[in-house]
Amino acid sequence: MSDLELTATWLAILVCGLGGAIVLHVVGVASTYVRDMLHVGAGVWVLGWPQWHGRAMPIAITIGIAVATACVPLLAGHNRLAARVVRAVTSHDEHWLGLSLYTLAFAALTAAGLGLDPVPAAAALLALALGDGLGGAFGRRFGHHGFRAPGGKRKSFEGAVVVALGAATGAAVAGSLFDQPLTAAAIVLLGTVAAVVEALAPRGTDNLLVPAAVWFAASLVT
Repeated sequence: MSDLELTATWLAILVCGLGGAIVLHVVGVASTYVRDMLHVGAGVWVLGWPQWHGRAMPIAITIGIAVATACVPLLAGHNRLAARVVRAVTSHDEHWLGLSLYTLAFAALTAAGLGLDPVPAAAALLALALGDGLGGAFGRRFGHHGFRAPGGKRKSFEGAVVVALGAATGAAVAGSLFDQPLTAAAIVLLGTVAAVVEALAPRGTDNLLVPAAVWFAASLVT
């Protein structure tokens, strides 16, 4: 496929994802779980990196999405579709800022991954998608041993374990995807870094701090 065809495909996937989020919320799925599903699903973007022929289009897509995400709350008061998107993925405990930081992380690390070394950037984004996304959903449903870092929201030790496992899996996938397999020690390290940073991050900042920390750590061990 050409880059133009890939662009059309990925934008169609984005539209379907947002449409699906609205439908799930309308039929009664809690916004926090809708958000988690989008969180995890966004990781497929990284799996498509090897298909691009150039860097300009994928970088432009993520920058455009980050800018658009930042603008959605401003439109929500005047546009019904924008308001539905906001309601589908936000709640009293999950604010739009986290989603804005999520798309900002994807924009920055897509540029870094396609312009520099892809493995640390891919590991960071997959750690964010799989670790933070699955860990939040699991901890919310099955977490019974809670803790709260200063300035953060309540987390659970069960969720933190899933964050570590998901992030480690993401790191392993990143290494395999670009034919640079990571050692077991590196995979465990990156999973641990993701879990610790996610647990300690101030409210609303984990979507930026987790991938930043994993990218930095991965850059040192790959």
